Amino acid sequence: MDKEKLMFFKKKLLKMREDIVNKSKRLKDDSLSIGTDGIQDMADAASNTYNVDILMSLSDNDMNLLKDIDTALDKIEKGQYGICEECEEPISEKRLEVNPTARYCINCQRMMEKKVPNEI
Repeated sequence: MDKEKLMFFKKKLLKMREDIVNKSKRLKDDSLSIGTDGIQDMADAASNTYNVDILMSLSDNDMNLLKDIDTALDKIEKGQYGICEECEEPISEKRLEVNPTARYCINCQRMMEKKVPNEI
């Protein structure tokens, strides 16, 4: 992959990272403010607890994506970005444009998905 294309993906990954960090900050602020608006009945308290749980689970998902982004950025620095971790062939640029954190080429990804039973 040429240097210009690597810089394109690096900028895209850094923007994704910045967006997640900003979103996480907003979610944290929102979760801290839930339930601080006065006296609540039990139904309101239960609803607020549920909302805080949802906000925290979104943060867990964002943390996993941050790890994937950081891994991809590390691969760019090491000259390994865009190489499938399974077959070591190049990952198509179209796939990376859609999913810049992709670790596998489409063929290996499909094979892996067939091996893993769907979780319900």
